[in-house]
Amino acid sequence: MEYILYFCRFLYRIRWWLIFGSAIITLAVILATMNMKRTYTVEATLYTGVVSGYTIEGTGTTDWAATNNAIDNLVNIIKAESTLKRVSYRLYARNMINGNLEKDNQYLTAESFREIYNRTKGNKDGKALLALIDKNSEEETVKNMRRYERPTPDNFIYGLFYWNHWHYSYEALKNITVTRKGSSDLLQISYSSADPGIAYNTINILLEEFVDEYRAIRYGETDKVIEYFRQELARVGRELRIAEDSLTLYNIEKRVINYYDETKEIAAINKEFELREQDIQLSYSSSRAMLDELEKQLDINVQQLRTNAQFVNSLNQVSALTSKISEIESFTSGASETESQRLNDYRAQLRIATTNLETFSAQYVEHSHTKEGIAKSSIVEQWLEQILVFEKAKAELEVIQRSRQNLNDKYIFFAPVGSTIKRKERMIDFTERNYLSTLESYYDALMRKKNLEMTSATLKVLNPPAFPIAAEPTNRRKIVMIAFLASLLFITGFFLLVELLDHTLRDKMRAERITKGKVLGAFPARARLKYKNFNNAYISIATKFLSSSILGFFNEKKENQPYIVNFISTEPGDGKSYLSENLLEYWNNMGMKVRKLSYETDFDINDSKYLLAENIRDISPNTNEDVLIVEYPNLKDNNVPSKLLEEANLNLLVTRADRSWKESDKLIYEKLKSQIGETPLYFYLNKTSREAAENFTGMLPPYTYLRKLGYRLSQLGLTERMDRDSLRTKENE
Repeated sequence: MEYILYFCRFLYRIRWWLIFGSAIITLAVILATMNMKRTYTVEATLYTGVVSGYTIEGTGTTDWAATNNAIDNLVNIIKAESTLKRVSYRLYARNMINGNLEKDNQYLTAESFREIYNRTKGNKDGKALLALIDKNSEEETVKNMRRYERPTPDNFIYGLFYWNHWHYSYEALKNITVTRKGSSDLLQISYSSADPGIAYNTINILLEEFVDEYRAIRYGETDKVIEYFRQELARVGRELRIAEDSLTLYNIEKRVINYYDETKEIAAINKEFELREQDIQLSYSSSRAMLDELEKQLDINVQQLRTNAQFVNSLNQVSALTSKISEIESFTSGASETESQRLNDYRAQLRIATTNLETFSAQYVEHSHTKEGIAKSSIVEQWLEQILVFEKAKAELEVIQRSRQNLNDKYIFFAPVGSTIKRKERMIDFTERNYLSTLESYYDALMRKKNLEMTSATLKVLNPPAFPIAAEPTNRRKIVMIAFLASLLFITGFFLLVELLDHTLRDKMRAERITKGKVLGAFPARARLKYKNFNNAYISIATKFLSSSILGFFNEKKENQPYIVNFISTEPGDGKSYLSENLLEYWNNMGMKVRKLSYETDFDINDSKYLLAENIRDISPNTNEDVLIVEYPNLKDNNVPSKLLEEANLNLLVTRADRSWKESDKLIYEKLKSQIGETPLYFYLNKTSREAAENFTGMLPPYTYLRKLGYRLSQLGLTERMDRDSLRTKENE
């Protein structure tokens, strides 16, 4: 409670600083914000379709992580530096084309146009910059600006975006806010500016540039992928065509129509020839053996026939015809009329040749019977028959062997052809699968692009920006209130810091906190100006309180010795003489026997009697008074005997309230406490403020209503009832 009272009194003491200081600061803020620019806010709502829009790639479930990522991408593209840079250039071009130096329009105010026009014209390249402005085309103006732009500090166009210009710089355009409405597809875009036209056109241009930038980024990705797969598809297609053409040319070169069917047919023919070869070989061997046996029986007749040219020619003719017939029968199906005709002709010729051979052979038989008694005509017939069979078997065997060699040649031919064809087919199969895989990826990329086209088509401005007519309410009232509260806090904090650091004694609470001692009372300083007529009253009241405070310690009187009050101080000029003189006069007027002893007139502080005094009578033998007031020299330069301090009823350490308590004072006070023993030692503040004195004396005059009210509040008498009768009584006193 004591600290609350102290803080309230602290605020009361600095009340004028709080009132006038905060008033001055608040008035300065009011004047500074008198011409505060109004701001115009433009808003637009963009529908993205990311959450609820239809997509070709839709799976039926919503991937919220991907959705939030897509929304974040849209927001970041809107606020990207590249997007805002294009907005800055287009906004500058539009304003330079449509601005008016004298009249506001829907693009910007005349004041804003004069500022940017003069800035452009005043540049060292002002003429060249003005030449960039194509009054007929905003796009051409932007292109001219792009060509003129150079990343150098002195380039006006480059610096336009990177300066701190309040309309066209990156720092200004970064204030565009983009927020998502809950978890919906909607994005809220807003921008505030002191110029309504610039605010409106900034949002308008931003929406156009954002859509173009989004499509360029998204389509740029897919177009590159699509172009890559298109090139790969063409390359793999060429490889596939080359591989297929190579296989075709190879089949033509090797005269292969269907390798697998042909090899199957060759294998079947080979098997058939093996069987026929076995049969023919068996027939050839048996006919040869039979022929040898028959020739043994004929003997000389056979030899004659073997050497006969006509017989040999006939036999060769039969053999040749038999070979031709066997060859035709082995390799033709007989379906052709020509082949059938040739076969019939050869058979007819064979019959004729066989008949001639038989006729000719019969003429060479000499005996009718053999030595075994067998008819030779029968043996010749058998022999001739076996010759025909043998020749036929021989002819067929030769045909089969030649055909077998042809088959072997075909095996030799088809073996490398097969491996080459398989290798080429594997290459074609690999290339074809690669082609199909690339084709599938190409279709996926096309599908992705179509899906992006659909999502980009859903980017629609739901609420387009509207030209602002009324300005937003300013924050001037808040600024003034904040300035007022900040000034109060600053002044209070400053004085509170001073209060904590300052070692000036000033009042009872501070003095007791700083010195760690007890304060008995306070004596006010002489008032000036307004209350100087009440100085005598203040002295009288304070002296009366001083007397009352001291008389409370006169409860034990030593034998043959008066009551003693010691007035001491740590430094000269603290007011010991002033307080003691007033107290002496007050007590004398009351009829008390009081005497004052002063170090200046009544005893010598350098005398040994003083320095070695055991009691007061050593320095003042003739003392018959009831009360003795003793004023000692300051303790900083002199010493007071401990016996003189101990025998007193009260030791008053007088200090000025308007000076600080130093470390030297602290050391002197500690020494003094060790000297006095059990004798009371109190501080008494001199030259205090009227308010500090009132903490001891009560309210000091004048006793007006306002003074009464102020005093009551300073004492936290918040619900105290003011008695006007008692107020009039105090005024009469």
